[in-house]
Amino acid sequence: MARGWYHNVDVLSTPLTSVMDCVSCIREPTEDDMVLIRQIIMSDEEAIQELDSETSILYSVLERLRLQKDKHRENIRRARSLLTLARRLPPELLARIFEICAKSGWTRAPVAVSQVCSAWRKATTFPHVWSHLFLDLRSGNSIGKVEFWLSKVQHAPLHITLDIPLESPSLDEVLGLLIPRSKQWHTLVVKSVDSTTMNYVFRRCSFPLPNLRQLNVVTEMESSQGEAANMASLQDAPRLSRLLIVQPNFPRWSSITGVTKLHVVLSSSTLFTPSINATDWIEMLQALPELRDLTLELSKPGTRTYNDTQSTVDLPHLELLTLHVSPEVNGILLTMRAPALRQLHLRCSSEPLARPHMPSGAHLCQFLEFSPCVRLLELYDVDVERIDFVRCFELLPKLEELRLHDSDIADEQLRLLHGGNGYCPNLARLDFRWCNYLTGSALVNLTRSRLPQDESEGRVSSTMPMPQTRRIHEVAVINCLHVKEQDVLDLAEITLCRLLMRSDEDHCYTRGCCNNERYRQRLRLRHNNKLPETVIL
Repeated sequence: MARGWYHNVDVLSTPLTSVMDCVSCIREPTEDDMVLIRQIIMSDEEAIQELDSETSILYSVLERLRLQKDKHRENIRRARSLLTLARRLPPELLARIFEICAKSGWTRAPVAVSQVCSAWRKATTFPHVWSHLFLDLRSGNSIGKVEFWLSKVQHAPLHITLDIPLESPSLDEVLGLLIPRSKQWHTLVVKSVDSTTMNYVFRRCSFPLPNLRQLNVVTEMESSQGEAANMASLQDAPRLSRLLIVQPNFPRWSSITGVTKLHVVLSSSTLFTPSINATDWIEMLQALPELRDLTLELSKPGTRTYNDTQSTVDLPHLELLTLHVSPEVNGILLTMRAPALRQLHLRCSSEPLARPHMPSGAHLCQFLEFSPCVRLLELYDVDVERIDFVRCFELLPKLEELRLHDSDIADEQLRLLHGGNGYCPNLARLDFRWCNYLTGSALVNLTRSRLPQDESEGRVSSTMPMPQTRRIHEVAVINCLHVKEQDVLDLAEITLCRLLMRSDEDHCYTRGCCNNERYRQRLRLRHNNKLPETVIL
């Protein structure tokens, strides 16, 4: 295209005659002057018309240039889009991304992305993109969806979610389509309103499930006859290792022995809150000899009646235990013996008490007598007597991390952890939140006492052997009343000092109780964003 074509437009220069120079008298023009003035006006009007015409031509040229410029910009945008990473991703990687989208809850991801472009449509031809099948039997044409999905998934693993209402006429046909593919089942999630429907599904699934790894069972209530969900029908699932159970009472099974991770959520309604029976708890755990990760949780805040027992169950492989229950249920600790336990999380499901809960402290200490290998102890809104803190420290020689939320621990107990002959010599990480009896100076002194002798005294260490205690690598303080700004700066000179939650997996993240963003912002502004790198904001 020629680039100079618009320079051919001529802009005419019309001579301009000044009326002041032509008339003989400005105050009283003569007849000749008036004729001359009219001629000048006509001449100027004609000049304006010519200039308007020239302006229209130039505007037309400008508009054509603008349109041409827009075309070049659009061409650049399209060209750059061809250079993006998304255009260069191999279809195998795109397929994996689409599978993750479906797994994260975007149930229609395979269908939606297949309509974007030919490259994405090609990526959806990989069978594992269709591995996650979500079926809400309240919606219509569930059977057609199952048939379509199974035609796409071919022989890839299946991760099935069934959401079953109280009345579901299509349930039989849906199960009839899925059961022949039982060898492909890797994950099965079943949600039902009552236990009768759940037990019917289990009876239909009484066949070998050789590749099933995870089973999630969610039941809102027991049947009108009081029948609890019973998974005894699942006889042959040798690879089943993860169980999530949400129902009013503890589940029952007989042959699920390979489970290593169990999460039980005891649900309750506003009309009926069943009690927690320790005998049922023990019978449930006795069938799981390989258990390594155990969580018991109450679905709603409040207390539950706890029926204790003198019996215990041995869990020789248990490494992680989480109890998110009301204080009265902490007595369930006494039913377990876990010598290999590494992490213990005690969290209160009800509103925090205004005083320490004495039985919880006693139960904790008795439990720890048989769990000497605990590396991480978290007490979340579970406050115990200060004497129980001392006993816990005595029983935890291998403790590496201590997390306390809304605790009455005081400086006196922290001094027992000082270097030299202090308790918990391997302690390396502290996380204190809403601990209003603890002072910042006590934290600084504890951290400094754990420094190697040459660092703490500023000289070369002596040759005399000293008791070995691990230095504190990180201290987190959030919303602690008596920890001041100078204490934070002093801690930052010795170790990492964190003023925010760990990550989105932090238990406080969803509750929003430790979101101290305004405090952290003010701290940045006061120091002109030049805080030490050891202050984690």
